[in-house]
Amino acid sequence: MAVLFSASLGTILFELALTRIFSIVLWYDYAFMAISVAFFGLGIGSLLVHVLKDRPGRGGWLLALPHDIRTPAAITRKIVWHSVAFAASVPLFILAVTLIPPDTSFIYLYYLASSVPFFFAGSVMALVFLAMPARINKLYFADLVGASSAALLLDPLMVALGAEQMMLLSGLVVAGTTVAGSVLLSQGSKGLLLLRRKKRERAAAIVAVAGVLAAVAVLLVAGSLLGGAGAAASFMEVTPGPNKGLYWQLRNPDFEHLSANWNSFSRVDVTRQTDFSKTGDSSEIRSSRELANIIIDADAGTPIYRWNGSVDELAWMNRYMDYLPYELVDAKNTLVIGSGGGQDILMALAGGARKVTAVELNPLVVSAVRGFGADAGNVYDRQDVELHIDDGRRFVSSSADRYDVITIKLVDSWAAQLAGGYALSENYLYTVEAFQQYLRHVKDDGGGQGGGRGGGGGSGMLAMIRWNFELPRLMPVVAEALKKETGKEGAELARHFIVVEDRPGLYFGRTDDEQKYYPVLVMVKTEPFTDSQIETAKQRAQSTGAEVMVLGDAATAAHPYDVLFSDQRSDGRYADVVLSMGINPRVPTDDSPFYFAREPVPRQMIILLGTVLAISAGLALLLAYHARKNRMSGNAGGSSGSGSGDPLSRAGPLMLFAVLIGLGFMIIEITFIQKFLLLLGTPIMALTVILFSILLSSGAGAYASGRLFRGRPHSAVLASVPALLAIIVLYLFFLQGIIDSAITLGIAQRAALAFGLLAPAGLLMGFQFPSLIGMASQSLRRDATTLLWGINVIASIVGTVLAALLGMIIGFNGNLLIGLVLYAGAGASALAALGSVKRAGRRPVSMAEERK
Repeated sequence: MAVLFSASLGTILFELALTRIFSIVLWYDYAFMAISVAFFGLGIGSLLVHVLKDRPGRGGWLLALPHDIRTPAAITRKIVWHSVAFAASVPLFILAVTLIPPDTSFIYLYYLASSVPFFFAGSVMALVFLAMPARINKLYFADLVGASSAALLLDPLMVALGAEQMMLLSGLVVAGTTVAGSVLLSQGSKGLLLLRRKKRERAAAIVAVAGVLAAVAVLLVAGSLLGGAGAAASFMEVTPGPNKGLYWQLRNPDFEHLSANWNSFSRVDVTRQTDFSKTGDSSEIRSSRELANIIIDADAGTPIYRWNGSVDELAWMNRYMDYLPYELVDAKNTLVIGSGGGQDILMALAGGARKVTAVELNPLVVSAVRGFGADAGNVYDRQDVELHIDDGRRFVSSSADRYDVITIKLVDSWAAQLAGGYALSENYLYTVEAFQQYLRHVKDDGGGQGGGRGGGGGSGMLAMIRWNFELPRLMPVVAEALKKETGKEGAELARHFIVVEDRPGLYFGRTDDEQKYYPVLVMVKTEPFTDSQIETAKQRAQSTGAEVMVLGDAATAAHPYDVLFSDQRSDGRYADVVLSMGINPRVPTDDSPFYFAREPVPRQMIILLGTVLAISAGLALLLAYHARKNRMSGNAGGSSGSGSGDPLSRAGPLMLFAVLIGLGFMIIEITFIQKFLLLLGTPIMALTVILFSILLSSGAGAYASGRLFRGRPHSAVLASVPALLAIIVLYLFFLQGIIDSAITLGIAQRAALAFGLLAPAGLLMGFQFPSLIGMASQSLRRDATTLLWGINVIASIVGTVLAALLGMIIGFNGNLLIGLVLYAGAGASALAALGSVKRAGRRPVSMAEERK
């Protein structure tokens, strides 16, 4: 059990660290693809053990299973060797990543390299299951407790070690626990000696190589603990791909790399430009004001500006288009969502704000800014700046305050926040419900009433900066939210919008007319813009040469926004127009918050689904071939005992059950992860609480099923599945309302509520796999534990991809319905399996009795 616990712990730590590394080397969507495909190694390792146990001596010296594999000594040796192979494959994988060109053209090399550690982890787990199938409840409990422990340990280990060194540690955990356990066992029985005398020379060589790799791993991990993540040897450091901005900065002598730090959902680098002679017309401001740059996941940048702390010294900022909202509204109280390096805080202070509420998701970003102290004006430690480490949407939804200006500047959620094997998850910043919350939190009377800088009154303002290519996707989301809040539509809505090119833009901005991608400033009010405000914005745009998309008037709006604000909008013409532009016309909601999915069905997701289905089909064919060979071998020997295959009528329902619970578990789990993100806020808290709750409760369910239904696995399924279906139905109707009402609670209360809501479903889902193995022991002549576990793992991978894809198409409530159908199908499969046992006239016996 300790071996399985450590194997599960190490594998999940490796997987989560792999997500972060691939997000640095590749783009986020390709990182999700790479990890999903690589995770097949886990299932293939188990299936190979299943195949080779019937073909002893085949597969090469490392993979081959001996003829006496059922003996404790033989199986202990193989577990040790495969554990050492896992530990050795991790540093070799890291080395391979540093050697493979960081380009998506080599994506299949990344698939192959990353699948090797998973393969050996899968074979270790399968061998443990093969050794003790009668204790499947306790083994599965240990497996899931190990996985849940990884969720707790991930962030502190990532912060202390960094992704590369945490990977090395995962290998040491698995190999160290296995070797130590085998040594302890060998002292108690001569039959459990680790090595045979005739293989001592070969074993000594392998142990020597493994020892060297382990020593290197220990040194690198120790170096990180003593000197930070940057202290590790450079040849083991993963570098960004060429599609990442940091890639070019690291190769440019005009940039200085100051630091790199990790946490569970990002890597944060700090760089400084030392030579501004090649930066164009903004070089004077940048060279005198720009102190450093924060680069998140090697690409998303936010600047830190040099500042002495005096508001008067910020007068230089009013030349930028970013300052326009503060010309139109007297913004005494401003909310900045995604405050980053502090530029939007400085702009708000320059615009006259007396209080700035700054919400930043990533604590590493805040630490980086604070590291510059007085040189950056101690921006996060001022009395007129109130900092919150939180998700912007959750903070707004839980706040009772109202603001003169709410600003959201290029806050992205492209990251696979909760690891590729678990979710391709976006946050909830850019949904209809999110914009409704923002609009409800701007002041009705506005600071501009009676004499704002633009000479107009009216309500407060929501100001956003997004890229121009996103605008056709963003505008209908905001328009739909405004329609719900005001009851207006068509041309009336256009009076609430001013949309201009962010030129000149602070930090980002269009420098020439040939520039294809550039930021756009979108300003929205709950009351129409006044004529004087529109005139102020028009003059500012004319003076800077900025393009105007919408200026408070549907008749003059640029295409396709003239269609969006048309009084005939209800005929769906706008959706047809943007679809013809190759843009996803679906409006993001909390049920399907994929704002950044610009295609109706992302091409990468289709490729990924095709890839995992093709691999699954290939493995199914191999298993069918193996089963046929076994049946032929059994018939040739004239035996119908354990040497022959089992009829499809008995094995079919069990394999179907394994597929259905694998698909169902992942679809339900990923849906829960997405829905509870809004309640818990920060990715660190969401990862820790959600995964820990689901995995721990599932482990408890596995253990409880053996205690409550000993020797009656069919009864365990038939009792737990209806209860699980009832819980899913309750979630469909009440979960979102509970989350919305509890979002204002303190973090400890929200975490406790999340655990309380997740645990019942997790507990009942945990019943299923141990019950499957119990049903197999009563239905089949052969031990099918490794086969069924491998099928279940592969189905889980397919479920991961389907959950993300279906979430984009039918929403997460639709996913819950699909999960309900899958588990109902699993219950029907259990009934079919029970019927096959009765038809065969076999008395249901426990696996322990079967092995006597």
